[in-house]
Amino acid sequence: MASKQKNKLSFSGKLFLLINAGFALLLLLSYLAACISPATFWPLAFLGLAYPLLLAANILFIVFWFIFKWKYLFLSLVVILIGLGHLRNFAQWNPIHKSLPREGVNLKVLSYNVRNFDLYNYGPKWTLNFTNRNKIYHYLDQEDYDIVCFQEFVHDRKGQFKTLDTLSTFLRAKHQHFEYTRSSKEVNFFGLATLSAYPIVNKGKIIFRTGAGNLCIYTDIRVGNDTIRVYNLHFESIGLSEEDHMFVENMINIAQGSNEEQTFGEHGRRIIGRLKRAFISRAPQAETVAAHISESPYPVILAGDFNDTPASYVYRLLSRNLVDAYRSGRGLGSTYTRSIPGFRIDYILHSPHFESFNYLRGDQKYSDHYPVRTMLHLPQPSAAR
Repeated sequence: MASKQKNKLSFSGKLFLLINAGFALLLLLSYLAACISPATFWPLAFLGLAYPLLLAANILFIVFWFIFKWKYLFLSLVVILIGLGHLRNFAQWNPIHKSLPREGVNLKVLSYNVRNFDLYNYGPKWTLNFTNRNKIYHYLDQEDYDIVCFQEFVHDRKGQFKTLDTLSTFLRAKHQHFEYTRSSKEVNFFGLATLSAYPIVNKGKIIFRTGAGNLCIYTDIRVGNDTIRVYNLHFESIGLSEEDHMFVENMINIAQGSNEEQTFGEHGRRIIGRLKRAFISRAPQAETVAAHISESPYPVILAGDFNDTPASYVYRLLSRNLVDAYRSGRGLGSTYTRSIPGFRIDYILHSPHFESFNYLRGDQKYSDHYPVRTMLHLPQPSAAR
């Protein structure tokens, strides 16, 4: 009898187990975010965004039960194991430097949202500030890539803030494909740019139904005796203002007065609304690109700013028939420097024709995104057609 009493949970233990069950259920539901379009049921997308937090909470429950009542740890453990594929998209432990094969072609690929090279960070009396632009140039010059995909690229037609014309002077990737969706006074043009060290034989673009200026471009590149297709894209942004970022970053320190609580509610509703709109907008954009990729006659490299995490519908749709180069990397791989979403939202995916090596996220804070890079090995270009 005493043994049975000892194994029984107290009221607080039962309450804790109930809370554990709730977090386990939320984690389980977060897996569905990758399977169901936000355009169909958007609340699941928020659970997908919260996946790392839900995962961390369930790991803490496992640790707790292991210390106090080990038989209850299986609740969270089983749910985590069900979603083990998600975990592999958020954390990798590969060797940092792995030797590349000597046969075939090795391509050094970079994807980088450069935030217009910090064009609008004006100096005194509205003078142009070249500091971060030049830092990005220095970073590019040190590595010298075969293929570079820029998002939030800007080209100044008057040449006061030089980009396209300057990059070609020091990069091997001198062949350029630039497409824009917006311009400022017909001087600054904003869009996407793909640069290649190999000849470009064809160019195209996929236009999205959006007022936010998002776009996807594709570039056919001749490599040896064969052709590969590079997709460079920028999906719908959340559109958070600087005030929204400041709110999130300082949320823990908000005072408990009535005015602050009202501000908290206003900010919270605004951020949730913007997240919802972006989730819904990105779904058809991703579907359009996925359909286009499925008809590509060439091996594909897909790079860009998805503005979505690996637990999202967008990522699952685009990675379904492609390989994530991040799988050859190491660490957690967060690519956004600000507070939201604070996860990996920039990607390099590729056809199985390629093998990826040594994926790395840079630490350069010259934009609100970190650069991501990888080595792609194509064993025999002529056999990859």
